[in-house]
Parts: sequence; C-alpha cells; structure tokens
Amino acid sequence: MTATATALSNASAAPAAALDALPGPLADALIAAALGLVALMATAVVLTRDTVRQAIVLSGYGMVLGLLFLILQAPDVAMSQIGVGTVLLPLLVVLALHATRRYRHTTAAESRTARSKSGRKGAGGGRTPR
Repeated sequence: MTATATALSNASAAPAAALDALPGPLADALIAAALGLVALMATAVVLTRDTVRQAIVLSGYGMVLGLLFLILQAPDVAMSQIGVGTVLLPLLVVLALHATRRYRHTTAAESRTARSKSGRKGAGGGRTPR
C-alpha cells in the first residue's frame, strides 16, 4: 500500500469516529436521561392549569426538546426548536391570551353598560311587570 492510500483510508475513518462523539453506555445514559426529562416536562405542560404558567412551562419543554436534539447530534433541528418552541410559540400563546382577556373584559363592560342604560330608560317593550 502506498502512503497516499494509507492517508486516504485514515482520513475516511476519522469522520466516522467523529460522528459518534459519545460512544458506549455514556451516550445511552445521556439519551435516556434526556428522554426522561422530555417526558417529565411534557407531563408538566399537560398538568399545569393556569394558561400563562402553562405557556412558561411550554417554553421549558421547548428548551428540553432542543437539548435532546443537540444530544442526538442534530444541531440545526435543535436551533429551530429553541427558536420556535422556546421563544416564538409561548410568546404567541401569551399574546393571544392577553388579547382574548382584553376583548372579553371590554365586551363584558359594554354589555353591562347597555343593560344598565336600557333598564333606566324603561325599554321593556311596553309591558308592565306582574
């Protein structure tokens, strides 16, 4: 074998070793711990009753999923997950909750005002109460 062929065979073996950064039982334990943490956070999201707190826990769940993807050596998916699942989605949920609460508050106040005004003017269709 020539020196060039030996160098080429060693160079092709190096990326294969680099792909498996954590070989053996350490990698399996790390993946199992990350999966357990993902399951725990998913359960916490489901069991949280307050919607704003649920959005905050959802943000933590997105971070843990991003960590799992990083451990599984998918950094592009991890970055997308952290950007969307940790920041964007909980922000949209909180903003939607704020908008619906504000809308509900204004419509309730308007309906109370309309009822009180209609009660004062005697708008009952001309009927007298029995």
